[in-house]
Amino acid sequence: MGRCWVLEDEFSYPINTNLRYSAYVHNTMRQEWAWLFREQQMFYDELVGFKLPVPQRLASQMPRDTIDELCKALNHIREENNRMKICLN
Repeated sequence: MGRCWVLEDEFSYPINTNLRYSAYVHNTMRQEWAWLFREQQMFYDELVGFKLPVPQRLASQMPRDTIDELCKALNHIREENNRMKICLN
């Protein structure tokens, strides 16, 4: 059984891997983090309002100081938000 993905990507990144550590990519990643964090808060409020079980939310506790850490945290919060969205469907 494969992973079910219900969320859409709101952000895009350059295909060129040489730009991975550029300021543009870092700023886009920070904007995406802020977007996903607000989205997670919204999902959490809806789950609590409907008295549904809330999946673990650990991404906000992960370090986000470097681009690599931020990338890992982004992947983690995307997974968490996807699980919350599935619970709401």
